[in-house]
Amino acid sequence: MVNRGGIAAIVWSPGLRHVKDYSSRLNATLYNIHYLLPQRPLLAPIKYILQWIKTWVVLLRQRPSAVYVFISPVIAALCVFIYCRFAKIPFIMDVGAHAIISRKWAWSVPLVRILSRRARINIVDQEAFRVLFASWGAKTLLLERPPLGSKVNYSSLSEKSHFTVTLISTFSPDEPIEAVLEAAACLKEIDFFILGDTRKASKKLLNKAPGNVKFTGYLAGDDYWERLISSQSVMALTTAPNSLLSGAVEGMALGKPLILSNQPTLKTYFEKGAVFVDHSTDSIVEGIKVVQARQKDLVQQISELSVEKRERWENEFQKIWGLLENGI
Repeated sequence: MVNRGGIAAIVWSPGLRHVKDYSSRLNATLYNIHYLLPQRPLLAPIKYILQWIKTWVVLLRQRPSAVYVFISPVIAALCVFIYCRFAKIPFIMDVGAHAIISRKWAWSVPLVRILSRRARINIVDQEAFRVLFASWGAKTLLLERPPLGSKVNYSSLSEKSHFTVTLISTFSPDEPIEAVLEAAACLKEIDFFILGDTRKASKKLLNKAPGNVKFTGYLAGDDYWERLISSQSVMALTTAPNSLLSGAVEGMALGKPLILSNQPTLKTYFEKGAVFVDHSTDSIVEGIKVVQARQKDLVQQISELSVEKRERWENEFQKIWGLLENGI
């Protein structure tokens, strides 16, 4: 298939780490197609028209043997489906959780259902989504997000290191950051680092932070990984029950004990190496104390889990080739 025309990978976004990795594994040519500013609903119709045209331009130029497309938005998959229908080639639809569970995209779920039955295979990252797609009569491959991380050596943690916790945040409404600040005020001997673009946070929230909390601003590349590597624990919290937080997966890849929300999807994926908390000050404080007390044990557990998840991911990913070449 690669020799006949290759695989094109389409994502209507400036960049997603897991899409970049998937396209690399598929030997696919990756096209990050994105115009105008993000998070601007009024601009969406204009953006989608431009991105639709650009998608067809790159596909007509490459003439691939198959197309991999990530959603949301589902309009990207509709664009790819129509092209593939005319070109008589298969397409893979990689379905982000937001395309299913987000209120913003609730209107498009019927379209996801229609397209899922026409895709050669649908990649989903949670068992609950696999069951849902099967009920629609769609063919699925359960491919949990792989434990991608930095190549920096993180094999040991110094017992003398000052204990630090890094909260991976985007200042989204589903993140109980205020409870973390209150917990930090109770644990003055611990340093807390909160990631994320502070322009998206309220001044009231920022001013509430005690002295042992530092807002890092948005970090990318080596700065991001170095911040996680230098932490004794990585925290990722959400009020969304079906959100598999990429920050938690990245913390696992670095062998960092995790402090996570007591949510079903997170508890199913992170079978060990993590402490689960409710979004109350007392629960978060207790969770951090547990990580401190069991640090060595949790480091070993999360490192083992990272290896297990990687091996499982590699085995499942190889199935894509057979599905593309031979159908189902």
